[in-house]
Amino acid sequence: MYVSDILKCISDIVIDAHLDSQSNLRITGITDKSNDVKPGYLFFCRKGSQFDSHEIAPEIVKKGAVLLITERFLQIDAPMVVVSDSRLAEALIAKNFFQNPSEDLTVIGVTGTNGKTTCSHLFHHILGKFGSTGSLLGTVFYEILGVSRFHHDNTTPGAIEIMSAMQKTKQNCGEYFTMEVSSHSLAMNRVEGVRFDIAALTNITRDHLDFHSCFEEYSRIKLHIFDLLKDNGIAVISDEFEHLLQKRVNKIVYGTSRKCHYRIEDVDVDKVRTDFTIKTPQGTFQACIPLPGIHNAYNAALVIASLAEMGYSPRDIIEALRSFDGVEGRFEYVKEASLMGFDVVVDFAHTPDALEKTLVTAKHLTTGRLITVFGAGGMADKGKRPLMAEVASKLSDVVIITTDDPRGEDVDEILSQVESGVIPGTPYLVLRDRYEAIETALTLANRGDMVLVAGRGHEEYQIFSKEKKIPFKDSEIIRNIVYQEYAKEMKK
Repeated sequence: MYVSDILKCISDIVIDAHLDSQSNLRITGITDKSNDVKPGYLFFCRKGSQFDSHEIAPEIVKKGAVLLITERFLQIDAPMVVVSDSRLAEALIAKNFFQNPSEDLTVIGVTGTNGKTTCSHLFHHILGKFGSTGSLLGTVFYEILGVSRFHHDNTTPGAIEIMSAMQKTKQNCGEYFTMEVSSHSLAMNRVEGVRFDIAALTNITRDHLDFHSCFEEYSRIKLHIFDLLKDNGIAVISDEFEHLLQKRVNKIVYGTSRKCHYRIEDVDVDKVRTDFTIKTPQGTFQACIPLPGIHNAYNAALVIASLAEMGYSPRDIIEALRSFDGVEGRFEYVKEASLMGFDVVVDFAHTPDALEKTLVTAKHLTTGRLITVFGAGGMADKGKRPLMAEVASKLSDVVIITTDDPRGEDVDEILSQVESGVIPGTPYLVLRDRYEAIETALTLANRGDMVLVAGRGHEEYQIFSKEKKIPFKDSEIIRNIVYQEYAKEMKK
């Protein structure tokens, strides 16, 4: 790719260009990470929330960068193009540098406050069962065709990483690319170069209002995914939110109302599965997802609707659905707890809506008391903290409020804000130490009870600050405590 090509693909956002007649210079790589710069590279400078990479431009040039994309003019002897939005420039340039790989793949994007992970994994599982090969980007892990599975800090990575992953998928003869699309990625233009065959929205409830100015903006940003459909792309959305989608697109609606193209009926939930009837344009079918919860019937319906509209047989989709193993940290039973005669479930629920759905399912499944352990993350939406406590109070018999990931915020202040939402009369404890909170919940539990440990799911570290990050995985902590308590019982 040459500098002249760069200018063409970002012409609408170029403010100024200082190239010294080097428009025929060849660009050998692109990056926004200083450690990745090599001779011949283009580097994107931007002012982030914590660091301004414009400040290190001289160092970047010394490393061999031959072109800088900046958001302001720099007093430096190097070719640069000043743009109005460096992140948008990155998306447009990455799309062209990696030869627009989304056009050659079936691309499925799932956005929404809750349910993105389960739906994305369902797509990946079912398409694999059909013999297709492809990649998955999501919260729990990335699985890029030809690359070993790994965890990434971002649900949706930057534009360069997305396009590089798509190109790898294409080069390894992949057919599809399924990804979770976060509101941050939509707001920060990370997916502006992607075009989706399926754009699906699970739901929109309160989250990330520390980042978005208000709920209305958050909703608008989520709906932007439908602006990124291919010409023949399909928008899949639940009946509860379909009125928000005013754009003229091929809209497919799922849910429980009569207006749905794919209608859910007769939902039956037990400890290990959810059975339901789904009425489709192709007929009526009995379906089962091996995960408990009405919300999982909705997740399954989204996937059934999407794949059926792509031409797959609903009967085959439903058959493949039966073998889904679930997602780590999503209503995950810690099986070892059965040694103690009660159930323990780990779930990622960290918003009021997600916690409510998880607690409703847990309450339905337990014959005894429901004991809930949860907290709230630091440096995040403070307004949802008391709301989560209110939900936990309504649906739990005992509530234990504890630390989640403080991320540098004052722990006691977080706990106090959560505690303010507890409904008077609710039996509850506030225990700063998460290990102690989990241990206390397991000690309080009797036979037939259920303990729900919510908020962190699959996560393997507890983040106290930039400098302090300790290994802490809820399911492993629970197993260790169960084994210790069981060993004590055996000695009696």
